[in-house]
Amino acid sequence: MIRRSIPAPFVPASTVAAMTGVVPTPAGFLDAVGGLPLTPQTALAFRRAQELAWSDPARLHHLGKQAALFSDTARASLASSITATTGVTLTAEQVFFAPSAQLAAGWAISGFRAITSIAHSAIETLAVIDACTESGLEMRALSVDHLGHLNIASVPGQNHTLLVVQAANVEIGTTQDLRELADCGHPILVDASQCVGRIAVGPHWSVLIADARGWGGPAGLIVIAVNPTAGWAPPIAAPGGWLGSSSNIATLVAAATALEVLLPDFAQEQELALALTAHLRSRVEAAIPDVVFSGDPQNRLPHILNCSVLYVSGEALISDLDRRGFAVASGSACVADSDRASHVLVAIGAFTGGNVRISLPFGCTQETVDRFVDALIESVALLRIEAGR
Repeated sequence: MIRRSIPAPFVPASTVAAMTGVVPTPAGFLDAVGGLPLTPQTALAFRRAQELAWSDPARLHHLGKQAALFSDTARASLASSITATTGVTLTAEQVFFAPSAQLAAGWAISGFRAITSIAHSAIETLAVIDACTESGLEMRALSVDHLGHLNIASVPGQNHTLLVVQAANVEIGTTQDLRELADCGHPILVDASQCVGRIAVGPHWSVLIADARGWGGPAGLIVIAVNPTAGWAPPIAAPGGWLGSSSNIATLVAAATALEVLLPDFAQEQELALALTAHLRSRVEAAIPDVVFSGDPQNRLPHILNCSVLYVSGEALISDLDRRGFAVASGSACVADSDRASHVLVAIGAFTGGNVRISLPFGCTQETVDRFVDALIESVALLRIEAGR
């Protein structure tokens, strides 16, 4: 199953075959956006790379060449996997790596030498918005509708503008029509985090960035892919594809392996997640009054649902669900790493209190979803009584 991520002599096929299957997430874990446990194959690849690829890959001795082999093979594997999910034919030399989304976005922006301004949607991640701000270019936020779709009419007509958009919003799940954006004639920097491995991203992008955690890879690796038609050039040298002065080969190998392992089951996982989130939404709407779901119910990421429960504190709801054994996230101000409400919910005009984001891990079951809904029903009822509602 591992075809390119690990040089074949270093991981016996019999060992890998004995470790196949989706690793079970902790019971009640419904916060896949926050990261996923490594599959057995990915964990094995990570350990072997730590053992054998610890030397500087720029060195000319045997150990350096061995490390370079791991790095180069994983880079080629990611190029092949991203080609499969986008339809853009990439070589290894068109794939780069950064330790954070902000650094990746900033570096990508700097590679568009002809742009003089940036237009980003109002619901981009704060890390990407910060990277836009740090570029020093003229910048504007583009409005979205109540479902989170970018208003095409707000896209500027002038030349030399870079569009910065998410392929799908990681908070509410709404997907964007990248083909329609591409017809505007501007280069597009696309954040495809939580999309690669979940949906077919398509070819309508100039540069694409994605967090390896979205497909079950380890934390700390953002992949940058450059469309060969983009007219983009690296702003500074990136030896071996790495931004910065050092490389983390074990993390790269694990990320490449995780995506290779996932892609053969892509369609099945997508169908399962869509069915489970539809079932979850239907049960919640039927059982709990005054719950408002945010985002597009049709054109969305298959594994993400976002809802706001009226008359309940988001922080109290998340904490009570945690005590009941369920891990979910919230965009409410009381639980975010900020002193303000979710800018995504504000931008679409949604209620920001009592907010819950459910993101299903790979391999999630209907039994887990049903147990979660049962717990949510009890938790909401209890908290509303305590609030006098």
